[in-house]
Amino acid sequence: MLGHALHNTGSFGFPLEYANPANLAEWKKRLHIDNLKDVIKEIEKRRPSPNGVFAIKIHYSHIYIFGGFSKLTELFPNAYFLLLSREYVLKQAVSLSIASQTGVWISGQKSVNENPVYSFKHIYSCLRETILDNSSWRYSLAASKSNYLEFNFDDVRNNIVQSIEKIANFTGVDINTSDIPSLPVTKKQSNSINKEWLVRYVSDFNKSAELIDIKMFARKSFVKQSVNRLLEILKNRMQ
Repeated sequence: MLGHALHNTGSFGFPLEYANPANLAEWKKRLHIDNLKDVIKEIEKRRPSPNGVFAIKIHYSHIYIFGGFSKLTELFPNAYFLLLSREYVLKQAVSLSIASQTGVWISGQKSVNENPVYSFKHIYSCLRETILDNSSWRYSLAASKSNYLEFNFDDVRNNIVQSIEKIANFTGVDINTSDIPSLPVTKKQSNSINKEWLVRYVSDFNKSAELIDIKMFARKSFVKQSVNRLLEILKNRMQ
């Protein structure tokens, strides 16, 4: 949604998922290039906006393709990062579970499966993955002192013009406000299935189940403290 809106301004390149494994394989095939760095550099030449700006959409799960976050920043030095996340991550997890079965990631794509099947375990996995990825982005960007700006998905959808103006100020890119779409470029995908699965997941979730075993954590903490005390005693005896 945000990527297509940025593209419509004519000032932010065309931020698509070039590093998505399937997309990357297709680019390698088209360009007859196998090296990742060379493929990305060639895409940079082909997909900038008239002002020379190039943008790419990257999920944290794509980081390994680059060889790690440090390699990513080497490939895109002095980059500006826009971190887009959702406040209600369970909704995102449900959407992810559905999209992984239907193959429809944005509106307009043809479904490969019209009958996705609810799975508590799969949504649970998607939820953990989403939370971990969001946290990993925040950690990597903060620890590396990268230039980044975080946005809430719903805030962007409801205030697309204001959001893009904020991005333009952050990146120092001149834009014509009349080029900013006043409405989301892509359509909202969630439907009755999303709502049904969301309610069902909340009902199935065992609130008494701890994601972290408190007793186990306490035992590990006790063992660690005991080992540290033992090492301190041995150290004093050796002096």
